[in-house]
Amino acid sequence: MNDLVSAPYIEQLYVKGTFNGWGDDSPMSFVGEGRYQAVICLSADQHSFKISDQQGSEALTLSADKQKSTVCYLDNNQALVPAKGIGNDLLFTAPETGLYTISLLIQGSSADDASTLSHQLIITAGGEDLGAELNRELISAQFNKIPAVSKPLNAKPAPVLSPNALFEQLAIRVEDSASFAFGDNVDGFYEGTTQRFVVAGKYRHKQGWYLGSFGSFVNNVINDKAAAPIADIYPYGVTHHYDNQSSDTLMLLSQQRGAALSVRSAKPSMLMIAPQLNLAINASTVTEFAQGVVYALDPALRQDNTPSYIAISANKPFSFKETVFADHPALNEHMHLNSNHVKPVIETVHAETDFTVYLAFAESEQAAIDQATSLLEKDGYTSHIQQTYDMLTNSYLWTSDIEYNRALMWAKASGKVFVSNEFGKGIWAGLPWFKDCWGRDSFIALPGITLVNGDFSDAKAIIDNFASMQLTDVSSMNYGRIPNRVTSLSNIIYNTTDGTPWMVRELWDYLRYSGDEAYAQAVYPVVQTYIDGIEKNYLDEFGFMTHRDPDTWMDAKLEGKLPWSSRGNRANDIQVLWFTSLMVAVELAKLNDDEASATHYLMMADKVQASFQSMFWDQDKGLLADRLKSDNSGDFQIRPNQLMTISVPFDKPLVDDSIGAQIVKNAVSELLFPWGITSLSQHDAMFHPYHDNRDEYHKDAAYHNGTVWGWNSGFTVSSLIRYGYADFAYELSKNLAEQVLYIGHRGAMSENLDAFTNKEGEITTTGTYAQAWSVSEFTRNGYQDYLGFLPELMRNAITFSPCLPAQWQMFDADVAFGQSNGLKVTFCRPENAIQRYQLCYRESTTVVLELTLTAADHAKYQVVLPMSEGGAVVEFNTQTAVVSLNGIEVAAKRVQESYTDKIGVLAFSKPDLSLEFPMLQGQHVLQQQVEACNYVSVVD
Repeated sequence: MNDLVSAPYIEQLYVKGTFNGWGDDSPMSFVGEGRYQAVICLSADQHSFKISDQQGSEALTLSADKQKSTVCYLDNNQALVPAKGIGNDLLFTAPETGLYTISLLIQGSSADDASTLSHQLIITAGGEDLGAELNRELISAQFNKIPAVSKPLNAKPAPVLSPNALFEQLAIRVEDSASFAFGDNVDGFYEGTTQRFVVAGKYRHKQGWYLGSFGSFVNNVINDKAAAPIADIYPYGVTHHYDNQSSDTLMLLSQQRGAALSVRSAKPSMLMIAPQLNLAINASTVTEFAQGVVYALDPALRQDNTPSYIAISANKPFSFKETVFADHPALNEHMHLNSNHVKPVIETVHAETDFTVYLAFAESEQAAIDQATSLLEKDGYTSHIQQTYDMLTNSYLWTSDIEYNRALMWAKASGKVFVSNEFGKGIWAGLPWFKDCWGRDSFIALPGITLVNGDFSDAKAIIDNFASMQLTDVSSMNYGRIPNRVTSLSNIIYNTTDGTPWMVRELWDYLRYSGDEAYAQAVYPVVQTYIDGIEKNYLDEFGFMTHRDPDTWMDAKLEGKLPWSSRGNRANDIQVLWFTSLMVAVELAKLNDDEASATHYLMMADKVQASFQSMFWDQDKGLLADRLKSDNSGDFQIRPNQLMTISVPFDKPLVDDSIGAQIVKNAVSELLFPWGITSLSQHDAMFHPYHDNRDEYHKDAAYHNGTVWGWNSGFTVSSLIRYGYADFAYELSKNLAEQVLYIGHRGAMSENLDAFTNKEGEITTTGTYAQAWSVSEFTRNGYQDYLGFLPELMRNAITFSPCLPAQWQMFDADVAFGQSNGLKVTFCRPENAIQRYQLCYRESTTVVLELTLTAADHAKYQVVLPMSEGGAVVEFNTQTAVVSLNGIEVAAKRVQESYTDKIGVLAFSKPDLSLEFPMLQGQHVLQQQVEACNYVSVVD
């Protein structure tokens, strides 16, 4: 008998799933007799979800199985158990779009001990809203005194495309539905899907949302998004086009919590917009201000650092009315709005051809009003497009390959989505699950998201923010480290070996781009503290940095304890990062006149280099160890990490060039498929051909054991370019460009791909739908590798080392360095073997230009150019290696030999379906192996 007449749990329960971004949007109401309910509008798709409390605690995260996903069916009881984890969700396919009631029946005699309670889930079609009768009047108002402000878009001088021309090139045209994501660069993001109303999108702050979709109306007739023949996704927003020659656009505004919703018509019409707001009528109030209205959330529901007020204004005289379904049935029939939520409609007073509604989200009423007013006064719609254009063109590269240009610009725009100020300036790792600032991810992503785009102030602010959280407790084993993850200002985790050396690398990268000598002094103590911490706690007798098994970027743990991919106690990527940190410390010591430390750090770096080459490289096998075990024996699993020994160091290499050439050949030949590089060789017994949705294993088992990671393609391209293999690298980049533009969330890149394609030969995206380091590495490759722009302002030089794919017959570039300077380049091929560069600086400067050119045999030649105010014209014959400057032949120094004899002709590997993969031959094969290995349990 069930005697649970009061709520069994004091914690609030939620239905969290793919339909609400795994947020707290769908609370369950206790309705008595041990039953919780939530009524949710679902699209006719498959949805993944769990029942959970807000924190996702062990005891109150409920699913059907601890390991694998479980399908739920309408009107069928499904037993639930505590099952926190990834890849073990409940799955439900809604047969049609509409309301569904999700009920949780809890049975038992007492809630004192959760283990004595049983949990049953049932999903039924339909449902009634659980709210009470309305407790306030619906308001209606009219606003006639609206300032008429319209600003033009400002273009940059040729050859940079004008705003209209650029955005027409970048438009991703969708005839069916496609997903997208935008960020506000404060603490929120909008994730949505075109050509639908239900699950069309949400603007999320923390775990909640306030703005969902919206409906536009022309002469009181709704524009049905589901019937829109075309939607254009732009870097600044999404526009749907309708058969009645009207369109509507959604914009999430940058560097503020705000949105713009607009509708346009070919001829003057009465235009109206109805936004979907997640505000219950009984839990909100609405008042007028001079140019609009402002909603206030009930004080009992407000959270710290989260918007509680929404101000609404519009750019034309308008009427504002809170309405009901009877007056506007389309709000129910098409938009499926919650009957107890506010349903404002904002309509023009006169017939217009365009109408924009602004929504400002703030933590105080006055701040919301001020923001909405400001958007009106500065033409927020146009200002946002201008801001997006300026961001995309601050550093500019436009080649003869239009599809690559589009992907490069979109990767840049997508990267900007992740820059936030939620916990100080940082870079979110990925959406929707990793909306935290991870140290490792932030600094791997930093060059592609900030430096190559000339966003030096953002780069510095991110470094400063993480440096401020460096652990300075000398007694701690994490002494000297920056956080691995910042989930909140009170939840900071330091369990990573590589986050801090990645920061050290990127702070030097920032100095190279910016020339900020004062910062070189300010940041030096941070680097000293880091190195001191390693010397105290993690340095072995060979000069290597030691670490625990799961503390590299391959950090997945079985049940949060045991490493799925053991890489202790000295992984190759950790040693190259440590070596690079020491070399950065040498340069910083010199800049700070600390010769004693410079000598000490250089001796340490030399020791790492000598030990690495002798202990990691097996001359007989011609292989590099992925790690050294505690007994100093090598683990020769073939993983992509070895390529970081080529791509991570700045000037002084960790391994000889000849060894590096063999490393590139080994890794690429064994691991690189056309769509990306696998995290483990397919010939390894631990290889998992597929990542997610497998009955044989938990997806974390495959995470670093075969699964393709988008960001790994970045250092793969860099390593290939290091040895002159531009055309082969570009084949990979073109395939990645295809993903950016046409697969998954448009304009973004997912975290992972299955190692093998599906039965139809298509790649399968997995992990987060948008990952910062995936798109940032794609962008970085374009600027630092193919274009080869690498400033060295700490020694008053610009290094320009283009390594160009044959497909680039021309390009225009204008790339930023220093305070406001830049290098302008125009390139063409007057003949097949001839490369012609026209070079000049934006502003007069004494900075020396070092030009390094790649010959047909992949050898490299350098010329130091005297840059007059008129610039220079350089021609290079790739066959003869002859260089001319302004028509006069000049001597060029051969700075790198050709290694084509060692590397040979490279080709992509192919999945070998004839192999029998042990991981597919049984249930949880790797898990059993891991549990039998006596690994040290690591809990953070």
